Amino acid sequence: MKKSLLLFIWLVFVTGCQPKATRYVHYHNERFGFDLDYPSFMTMDPPPENGDGISCRGKGLELTATGCMDMTWMDLDDTGLTTRDLYPQDEVFYLQHDIDASGTVHYTKTARFPNTDNGDIILTLQLAYPQGQANLTIINHILKTFCFNGIN
Repeated sequence: MKKSLLLFIWLVFVTGCQPKATRYVHYHNERFGFDLDYPSFMTMDPPPENGDGISCRGKGLELTATGCMDMTWMDLDDTGLTTRDLYPQDEVFYLQHDIDASGTVHYTKTARFPNTDNGDIILTLQLAYPQGQANLTIINHILKTFCFNGIN
């Protein structure tokens, strides 16, 4: 009887103390060719009609990922410079990170990819979460899975 009780207590302790693995939902954007994984605890907002991205929120975390076409590089001005000159091909990702007065962390990752048929594609991922309350494993997973796979 004591062995059964000890085994039961041990099982409750072991299963109750194990961290639950975060499940992710995979998102693929057909219009701009980007992918990302977001935690299944987040609720997706209604998608925009133009299909330019996704926004979702849950447990204090807010996520927005969008794409757009930048055709301004095609227009030459009097100097002959284009936005391609301003954004070299070897510098793909631009990062910005700040904390506002309320203690909310704002993280933005922007990427520019050449798309010679339709102009350049600009992708932006924005995350917002309370400082010190985010699971950095989840944040890093989202950031790593945000990628451009090309337009078919």
